[in-house]
Amino acid sequence: MSTEGHLTEAKKLYQEAAEEFERAKERSDSTVLRDACGKGWLSAVEVTYDFLIKKGINEEELPKTDRGRRYMVNKYAERELKWLYSSLRNDLHIEGYYDGTLSFEEVQRNLADLDLYIRKVEELKI
Repeated sequence: MSTEGHLTEAKKLYQEAAEEFERAKERSDSTVLRDACGKGWLSAVEVTYDFLIKKGINEEELPKTDRGRRYMVNKYAERELKWLYSSLRNDLHIEGYYDGTLSFEEVQRNLADLDLYIRKVEELKI
């Protein structure tokens, strides 16, 4: 997949996460909220792949594990992107999806951070 493909997929997943969040909020449904967190995290993974390709990593060399992604983000990203990635990983992936401990307000805040992460990566020049 090209950098454009990863970015397109990230935006699509972000939109799905935002829509799922709205459904969860309307229904006060914590299970749907967890699903929104999962889609949000997948969006963050895709935009991270876009970032790494922009940094010169070949598609075949993209990390497929969480540990590998963290390593490469820490190696190639500036401070703000590192912070956004780590925050999204912890909040959306672990606390939101796995633990199910985030409130609606916290998920909404994290989705806003995800939108910022996507925009920051999108602005990077190849």
